[in-house]
Amino acid sequence: MDQHISKDKLYREFFFPTPIYFFDHPTAKETNNKLKKDIDRWYQRDLEGIVRSNSLGWHSAVDMHHRSEYNHFTKWLFDKVEEVFRDNEYEPSYQVMIDNMWANINKRYSHNRNHTHPGCLWSGVYYIQVPKNAGRIWFTDPRGEAHMLIPHYKKKRPPQTWREVYYEPIEGRLIIFPAWLTHEVEPNINKEFEEDDDRGWRYSLSFNFNQQLKPGANPIKQKKGHSSGGAVFKEDLELNND
Repeated sequence: MDQHISKDKLYREFFFPTPIYFFDHPTAKETNNKLKKDIDRWYQRDLEGIVRSNSLGWHSAVDMHHRSEYNHFTKWLFDKVEEVFRDNEYEPSYQVMIDNMWANINKRYSHNRNHTHPGCLWSGVYYIQVPKNAGRIWFTDPRGEAHMLIPHYKKKRPPQTWREVYYEPIEGRLIIFPAWLTHEVEPNINKEFEEDDDRGWRYSLSFNFNQQLKPGANPIKQKKGHSSGGAVFKEDLELNND
């Protein structure tokens, strides 16, 4: 802020922003068809999956970024997260690091409970197949005290005062958000197809990213990114040309 404030002008600053990023895949139809086929094969080999925030839905193991059949997508994902890192002016001697990545299948009535992703900088979701009424993603302001008393507004509440916001899932769209941001997924209530017809299931990918000091770079006085132990870097990917 300027040292001198004019008495004839209103000054204000916005702090504690919550950026949410959006990207659309340039070849979504082709990419999504391949992703769905690979995920279906994975699902058939491991019908139980694992349980995290998912309720009724299928959650794969979190080592998707180590599986070469998904490298074509993971490479594009790295490029988008690097854009986010640059936009936030992160120290360039630290590189993007993917901690974990997994697939989700939300059948009828499946949903994801309210949660965050501790120990990571950024999280996100990519939509592969989204039938009608498959469930929106909700983000909630974690600052409960900020909404203890809601004032009356002349018109609609301005976006910076909202307590929660939701987005309709769109096939081929990537959403990246701070890992600390509370979020949940509504139940899939699609009834256009029979319950066991996978055309009515919602398919998506989720992931967590961090940063790690580049090899040979001089460390700065900041903490290194925390890794879950299965980290993968962009240069580790060997693209499958099949």
